[in-house]
Amino acid sequence: MVVFMTRIRHLLLAGTLAWPTAYASYDVLDLPAVPSDLAPKSLLYSVSRVGDRLLATGHHGHIIYSDDNGETWTQAEVPVRSSILDLHFPRPELGWAVGHDGVILHSSDGGASWVKQYDGRQYGKDGLALYQELLQQDPADEMLQMLVEEMQFAIEQGADKPFFGVHFHSDTFGHVAGAYGMFLWTLDGGKTWEHRMHIIENYGFNHLFDFTELDDGRFFIAGEIGLALVGDLGKQSAVALSTPWEGSFFTCITANDGSVIMAGLRGRAYRTVDVGETWTAVEKPPSSSLVDSIVLSDGRVLLAGQAGDILLSDDDGISFNKIQLPGVERIYAVAEIDPNTLLIAGPNGIQRVRFEH
Repeated sequence: MVVFMTRIRHLLLAGTLAWPTAYASYDVLDLPAVPSDLAPKSLLYSVSRVGDRLLATGHHGHIIYSDDNGETWTQAEVPVRSSILDLHFPRPELGWAVGHDGVILHSSDGGASWVKQYDGRQYGKDGLALYQELLQQDPADEMLQMLVEEMQFAIEQGADKPFFGVHFHSDTFGHVAGAYGMFLWTLDGGKTWEHRMHIIENYGFNHLFDFTELDDGRFFIAGEIGLALVGDLGKQSAVALSTPWEGSFFTCITANDGSVIMAGLRGRAYRTVDVGETWTAVEKPPSSSLVDSIVLSDGRVLLAGQAGDILLSDDDGISFNKIQLPGVERIYAVAEIDPNTLLIAGPNGIQRVRFEH
């Protein structure tokens, strides 16, 4: 049985959990999330601000939203009980969410209700059909042969792999990425999802955790074992970059000056100003593994450590200072309420935390 570490949105953290391959009496893909007053206090993997609304995702299909800056929360209508790990909205009413069991959800009402567009039961079948067809056209392509075998293995395993991240570049064009190099795109707002593992340089099938977009039609993907990919929307490809770190990158963010900061295991963080041609280690105090990143409304870059530490930069990620938040022991994701207040998602649900800067 595959094992993976507990931070399951963009990352693998310290402890390990058994990766579920079967369910005793029901399939989480066929049953809706159960309404629970405890959802805001239960395990949550992500939290995001979408316009004036805050949304958070968690286990058992929990998606919750708040229209009063996190004072109160409402549970969304979700058609699955799979854990939901990430979401992205290209505009406030239109969004997608991804998670365990290869699930992709879509909302057209700002996250209040969701429909299922895709799940892991389709993943292996769709991939096998595509890569067998491409292999027939080019029988000597070793990568396509590997992908055929990978899809056959995925069918044997069933719907057991998660998507860790989702990012939409427009209302209709988006990517999802996940475990063992899972990588799909849609060109029609999720009506169809297509395998694209063959167009990215991830020959080791490394996990893909996070996205950040540049303003020139390119985007970064953060992955395990030092993997960093830069995608080009025009060329419809993603190439691997040489990075100075062999550990996992769990999060990446684009600062206001266009530089990209990638961070992850053991608190390592690196910055590039030339789209990955060169990298510089950021100046920062020691920290736990860095699991999330955002740009605050005042332009500062924030990195969040799993053990409850916050790193802040006022120079576009060149250097960071550390803040320990009182009463926060674990962080899986962060969102901003105002320049002095953060919303923390973690194993105990949502926390509102004030801090001085």
